[in-house]
Amino acid sequence: MFFRLFSLLKFLAVSLYFTGFVAWASPAFAATPKILIYGDSLSAAYGIPQQQGWVALLKQKLAQEKLDYEVVNASISGETTSGGLSRLKNTLQETKPKIVILELGANDGLRGLPIAEMRKNLGAMILECKKSGAKVLLIGMKIPPNYGARYTEGFSKSYADLSRQHKTALVPFMLEGIAAKPKLIQQDGLHPNVLGQPMMLNNIWPALKPLFRR
Repeated sequence: MFFRLFSLLKFLAVSLYFTGFVAWASPAFAATPKILIYGDSLSAAYGIPQQQGWVALLKQKLAQEKLDYEVVNASISGETTSGGLSRLKNTLQETKPKIVILELGANDGLRGLPIAEMRKNLGAMILECKKSGAKVLLIGMKIPPNYGARYTEGFSKSYADLSRQHKTALVPFMLEGIAAKPKLIQQDGLHPNVLGQPMMLNNIWPALKPLFRR
């Protein structure tokens, strides 16, 4: 009798343990999915308060839309595609994002670095993101015309080409409606001011929103 009672209690204890484990491991207890912002000063809120940058505004937008995503901003002012590529693998391992907003290349262009090198680096980053299981939104950029028509055209065209090649979502130009407008740009002539930040988010959101449904 005692042996049967002991066996029954042991069975119940084991059953409760595994039931608790399954409940803990169920989707309801899974970590909040993450959006990784991987860019340069345009995404690092250069020259303005962090809470007024487009990334902070994105967090507010997600809350308004009742989209449960955590935003991780790994953007670094002055970052090039080469620097971004060198630290991407570790960043992906640390954050494990579901979506990566890849916003790099502007500093390559401003420094006149070879377009082929920029394209190679961006392509490698896209592949690395996809390998990790993340969806990619590629953010396109343009540079001032004083770099020459061949370079400026090849630069901006690179983003569309990469998007087609790797089948990623694309924002053709992050600063559409903002660039070259003094009221929306800081005194350096490059970075959007506080008034330009919501416009950047408005340029990004239509391409980002469909990624939540895939």
